[in-house]
Amino acid sequence: MSRRSRRTVIGYAAVVACVAVLAATLAAAGRSALRQAEQDRTRGRDLVFETADRETLQLPTVPRGYALVIGVGEYRNLDASRQLLFAQSDAEAMYRVLISHEGGAFPPENVRLLTGARATLANVRQAVEEWLPSVATPADRVVVYFAGHGFVQNGRGYLAPTDVDPRRLEETAYSMAALGDVMANRVQAHWKVLLTDACHSGKINAETTNEALDLQFSRLPHSFLTLTATREREQSHEDPDLSTGFGFFTYFLTQAWRGHADNDPCDGRITADEVIEYVRTNVRRYARDRQLSQTPTARGDYDPAMLLGVGTVCLGTVDRESPSLLGTAVVEANMDDVDLYIDGDLVGTVSRDRPLTIPRLSSGLHEFMGVREGYEPDTKQIMIPPGQEVTVTLRIRYPRRIREAALELGERGERLLFTQRSTINPLNMLPVARSQSIEDLERARELFEEALAEDSAYGKAAYHLGQVHQLLGDYRDSQDAYRRALEIDPSDVDARVQLGAVLLESGDPDAAIRELTDAARLDPTDELQAMVARAYWDKGVWADAVTWATQAIARDASNAQAHLWKADALRQMAAVMERGAQRQALYREAGEDYRAFLNLTNFESSLGERLAFHFIGFGVGRRRHADREDAWRSLRTAGYLGLCITEQRTANPLRAREYCRRAVNYSEHDPIAHFLLGNVNRDLFNVYQTCEYLSAAARSYSRMLELNEHLVEADNARNYREQITGIARQLRC
Repeated sequence: MSRRSRRTVIGYAAVVACVAVLAATLAAAGRSALRQAEQDRTRGRDLVFETADRETLQLPTVPRGYALVIGVGEYRNLDASRQLLFAQSDAEAMYRVLISHEGGAFPPENVRLLTGARATLANVRQAVEEWLPSVATPADRVVVYFAGHGFVQNGRGYLAPTDVDPRRLEETAYSMAALGDVMANRVQAHWKVLLTDACHSGKINAETTNEALDLQFSRLPHSFLTLTATREREQSHEDPDLSTGFGFFTYFLTQAWRGHADNDPCDGRITADEVIEYVRTNVRRYARDRQLSQTPTARGDYDPAMLLGVGTVCLGTVDRESPSLLGTAVVEANMDDVDLYIDGDLVGTVSRDRPLTIPRLSSGLHEFMGVREGYEPDTKQIMIPPGQEVTVTLRIRYPRRIREAALELGERGERLLFTQRSTINPLNMLPVARSQSIEDLERARELFEEALAEDSAYGKAAYHLGQVHQLLGDYRDSQDAYRRALEIDPSDVDARVQLGAVLLESGDPDAAIRELTDAARLDPTDELQAMVARAYWDKGVWADAVTWATQAIARDASNAQAHLWKADALRQMAAVMERGAQRQALYREAGEDYRAFLNLTNFESSLGERLAFHFIGFGVGRRRHADREDAWRSLRTAGYLGLCITEQRTANPLRAREYCRRAVNYSEHDPIAHFLLGNVNRDLFNVYQTCEYLSAAARSYSRMLELNEHLVEADNARNYREQITGIARQLRC
């Protein structure tokens, strides 16, 4: 099965834990202050690395970091000759290395990525002038990275967002002087770094030369480190054959952050001096080898020992060779679409007519693995001599064949995992509720374990074993099984997605984001983008949740889960805003996405759509295994409750009442649904002063207390019910 045809296979992963968590968040409407208080309480705490997988290594403690990563390759108002090939992908590569544990070690929610249509002047200005100054504290690290065009006009320098108009730079570009002022005076971090790749061939206007741009960077305040891709009179170069296609500067910058810059001492600490020296040396050499000139340049008064990240390239080794003794690998393959892994890390894709050049590999033994779906991987241990270029040829030849006995065991397990779980008869017009037995799952687990014992290369069995553990709530075992599947086939997108799903359910959205963004490199689907939105939603990073969900919807407007996460994130954003037009607009937009979600999950649509969604909504990842119809009802409840809240906040109490009633119909035993319905009837009474609404509110509050009198909302319910009793006497209701 190709990656492109996996939509129905991996789609259900997007709802991991969403039912239980959505119920919790709807119950917590209005509690954003508590979340902020917790964030404030932990602010300034150092990030300590988990080293369970490397018990012998002692990674350094890294201060918390914030980063803004901007990559603009496509400009709306520039002609085709002035577009940049790799600025956006360079920024995405920087984002991945900054959030990786062995790299920047930035929490994902602390890194803003602005690329493509998001890299507008308004978004850049908001991130630089509002977000960074509001979050960074003196103990933090702050990194700003920009890849794109730079302009000069009337002696002033500008960085160009995607909506720049060269005829109106002052109004449509971002001033370097403003950026320097914010970095120097308003961002209160102890360690600050500005990384820019803005000097490219082709003048945009009469003043825009690389010399003029270099002068603008030299005029920035010296109170922080500025590392630019070039020096005076040079331009910044890109190379489509450099790994997956990179700008020289960013490629070696990411390599430095991955640990290759760690040197003298080789201690796991990636410092400013080490990054500068590594990037400058390797970019200059790589350019010179191609008869080009490019020399990254550092400016500013900075601490040479400034800790930028961590790496394990050096840790645990003895007598490591000098990092200046590096070699190059040129990797070729006999087939197209071969995924290349070097030492376990995905590097890119090799094709017959397009080898990959991997420069500046540390000398010594490296593992090169070529993976193509349906075939046995080809793995080679290759010695990279210092200062030499080595050609590595990957031969993908043998179709993956699993022993017949293992296949038979796997098929029996699949019948228990899938066929027995089905609660829809295609001949029926409505779903039929039937719970899957624990015994079925436990027997399926045994069969998959036996299949793996019969053939340890049976990756599909490992993947299904992970699913069984996931359904049984054995999340640690589930993670182990998915990781085993990835060891067998590192390009198994399904296993990586499901691993991300289990990490979400286990309360580790940061690790989930890392797995999902890695999977997106192989197969960037709307389901993956919706899951990343779900991860950011879980962290309470509403803006990023909206961004990823919007991307998923742009790719496929029928992605129901993306509409749900976007709607709920918009509602949460609106809840903490001051009253006004913008707040109302957010509530209205949230309502539109709630409606889209409900329409897409409406079983009154075609039979094919019913079956497709029912496959998605079977409850994987819930803390207790539930039948598909239960999950479907809970999701519908969440959608209607969200719509009830948005209509209430936009002064439509009659509509809100209807949606809360529908939520109660789907989930009669949900106390929050009754509480919210009570609130809507209370508001209607305040408008119409009729006994009908007053009595309805009292019934809802009483039912809520019957279902769960210990919720935080219970005190409000009791108070409202007492007030209603007094008012009812006065009105003789």
